[in-house]
Amino acid sequence: MAYYTTDLTYVGATQDSGGIVVRVRTSTHQTKAVQVYVSGRLADIAFPTSGTATFHLPVLRASDTLFFLAVDQASAGTDYFAEAFTVAATTGNRIKASSPQLVAGYRMGDKWRVYLGDAGDAVADELKHEQLYYPGGRRAGGYGYEYGNYAYGWDAYDQIGYGYNYGYGEYGWDCQMLDWTSDPLPPGTYPLKVEVTDRVGNESTAYTTTVTLTTYARPNSSLAVKTYDPDTDTLTLSFTESEDV
Repeated sequence: MAYYTTDLTYVGATQDSGGIVVRVRTSTHQTKAVQVYVSGRLADIAFPTSGTATFHLPVLRASDTLFFLAVDQASAGTDYFAEAFTVAATTGNRIKASSPQLVAGYRMGDKWRVYLGDAGDAVADELKHEQLYYPGGRRAGGYGYEYGNYAYGWDAYDQIGYGYNYGYGEYGWDCQMLDWTSDPLPPGTYPLKVEVTDRVGNESTAYTTTVTLTTYARPNSSLAVKTYDPDTDTLTLSFTESEDV
């Protein structure tokens, strides 16, 4: 096995000017590389010094989760997340929307839009992403160069005949996709809407659905010492409870 999940103890995190410094202790993996995954993405690699692996990460969101993995040094840059953390990989805390860039049906100037609501909302009412359906006019309609200029198309470039156009569209096997992925989100059920609008604001029939995220709950935060009674040697702590528990 090329990766190891045992004997990786989270020590803690401290703020610095560029983000946070995270430290992990290990006694059996001191000759290996230690990876840290932030919400499923390989974010940094460290080589333990005196049993401590130190990572420098940007500021994390409250919903981000950290995963640590020891790997052979030759495999330091290999992404093992889906293989090593199968449950987390399946129930990650991001939402992805994809639409095929079909050959026919839309024109240059049309825009692909993705809307998302908050967890528990009935409708997706916040525009999260917008892009041209055919960026720069690439593969925008028509049956090919001649047809595109004279009959069925919209004068788009990169139109080189039936085989090329159909291959990239709904009749082929290499259709180009329009993709958007959300930031990390806390658990909940989110409404999602995808639509296309033209230059004058006409809207296509929207695709709507809901997406349920069942990832890890956010931890408690703002841990602080509230009081200390020296007579009874009693320490009272305060903290803000997780919104997901």
